[in-house]
Amino acid sequence: MTNVDIAKTIAGLPGAAVLIGLLIAAALLVILVNWRLLIVALALQYILIGLMLTRVVPIELAAVKALVGIMICPVLYITARRVNWGRPEEEAEEDKAAERPQRRWWHILGAGWPVRVIVAVLALAISTGLASRNPLPIVTDLTLSRDLTTGAFSVILLGLINAALAENPLKVGIGLLSVLAGFELLYTAVEPTLTIVGLLGLTNLILALAIAYLTTAWASRRSEVPE
Repeated sequence: MTNVDIAKTIAGLPGAAVLIGLLIAAALLVILVNWRLLIVALALQYILIGLMLTRVVPIELAAVKALVGIMICPVLYITARRVNWGRPEEEAEEDKAAERPQRRWWHILGAGWPVRVIVAVLALAISTGLASRNPLPIVTDLTLSRDLTTGAFSVILLGLINAALAENPLKVGIGLLSVLAGFELLYTAVEPTLTIVGLLGLTNLILALAIAYLTTAWASRRSEVPE
């Protein structure tokens, strides 16, 4: 099987399954606090957005969009690894977790996770409700327009919530990247040109570098604060 056949097979996944996966990935970016899982969820979100775009744009353009997002994730991973997520208090939490192995899940969800779960579920309900009642006329197919509108609205709203709730610049940056990804999902479907995809991809890369710099500076300042 050639690469083209593999790409066509992946692009042929059911639209409903791709949309549900995208909503779950966007919600996990709000709920989780473990930086490794956050970056995995972000990469999954970019891949699923690329899969959704295959329904309205050529596979090559959708692949470029997904690849740009995947290129951003190593930058964020290296930054998070270098600053230890910018949270010195995690060391104390790790000691507590070592004493209480049954609470290792704490490092995945963190404090206040029930609130984040409720907020994420409410955001998904609002975005899907708005998109179902008033889908944007992106394409002639009403079902496809509703799916694209639902995905874009959900990713944008959850990205804004993620940026608003977080203190760490890396998690705030992930929220801003999600907002931009949701906008790209709409705009790329309306204007499917390589120039637009390239400019939006360049914007993503510049934003990722800015997030890396701000996260490193923030972590440095926290480490210099006297105890």
